[in-house]
Amino acid sequence: MATPLLGTRRFAFGSLLFVAMGAATFTAASIGILATFIIDDLSISRAELGVVLAVVNVVAAVLSPVVGRITDRIGGKAAIIALFVIAGATFLLLGIAAGYVMLLAGSLTGAFSNAFANPATNKLIAEDLPAGERGLITGIKQSGVQFGIFLGGLTVPSIAVAIGWRGAYLVVAAIPLIFALLALWVVPAAPQGAEDHPERQRMRLPGAIWWLAGYGFLSGFSGSVTYLVPLFAEETLDLSPIAGGIAVAVIAVIAVAGRIVWSRYAEQSSAYRGSLFTMAGLSLLAAGLFFASGQIAVWLLWPAAIAIALGSSSWNSVGMLAVMIEAGVAATGRASGVVLFGFLTGLGVGPPVFGAIVDGTGSYNLMWLLSAAAAAAAGGVIVAWDFSVRRR
Repeated sequence: MATPLLGTRRFAFGSLLFVAMGAATFTAASIGILATFIIDDLSISRAELGVVLAVVNVVAAVLSPVVGRITDRIGGKAAIIALFVIAGATFLLLGIAAGYVMLLAGSLTGAFSNAFANPATNKLIAEDLPAGERGLITGIKQSGVQFGIFLGGLTVPSIAVAIGWRGAYLVVAAIPLIFALLALWVVPAAPQGAEDHPERQRMRLPGAIWWLAGYGFLSGFSGSVTYLVPLFAEETLDLSPIAGGIAVAVIAVIAVAGRIVWSRYAEQSSAYRGSLFTMAGLSLLAAGLFFASGQIAVWLLWPAAIAIALGSSSWNSVGMLAVMIEAGVAATGRASGVVLFGFLTGLGVGPPVFGAIVDGTGSYNLMWLLSAAAAAAAGGVIVAWDFSVRRR
């Protein structure tokens, strides 16, 4: 175990993890937030935009197991610095995108930073914090994803109105590059010990990791509808682009609190499976409320946003905490990569499927139905996992 982080340095360490998660995963969210601007400027369809989102998430899914192994070998410090540099390069590429091909290139780069997000930050927590002290910091760092979306939902549309969507990306690009320099000072060197032995890194992963990967796939597929919430708000509910951004911001800010509370509760009570089952139920409720907002009353959009924030948008905090505990320090990166492969595959498959459905039917109704079905299936995975544990 490394020398404990105290005072200002500990605060800076937690803040760095928080920003790292937001920066590494903001590519897909930003494309969703700026969807109207991008579609209109580049004259692309919703399905084509969905392909861009799929590139970010599916490629990140494929890369995650490899990146997880790399993280275990190079340590958390080198991995998080790479994360920040790649994220900065991603937003620079998107900021100079003159056409659809360049948009795809930027999203491909974003897949690399996305793949580093959880392996790098989980590795740092496992290296530098003992069991029993990881729940709160894991929730805080996972909430960085949602805080980034919240801040982006409130500010990026207005920046895009003022200086264009490309200009907005160039502004965002400066943030991760600054934090790459900060990481050189804040992050301690990786500790050396028996747990880092190569033989331990090659050990078979526990069964819990595969259950988590399956749950992650279904939760990711169900929750990927959040990328299309701004378009749904504008096209079905007749709200403005700024109101659509606020809807995303509401999801994000509730999920910030949700991730912290869920992970803290799960660690203190050891109720990982119960927490994940409840989150699946909230995602199912959210899909029903989104559907109802287009059929019955527009105001149902807001309770739907709260439900999905506490459901599929919060599950990662509990899932990543479970990974650290189940896999141990030596295999945290590798196990994180496996779980992320499942989650990001679902998150990547969803947008092009849902985009094609909306383009083909002219309605979001079937999209909400499929989201609900995936959430119900995720709950079924937890029931099956719990049954398998009780049979031992």
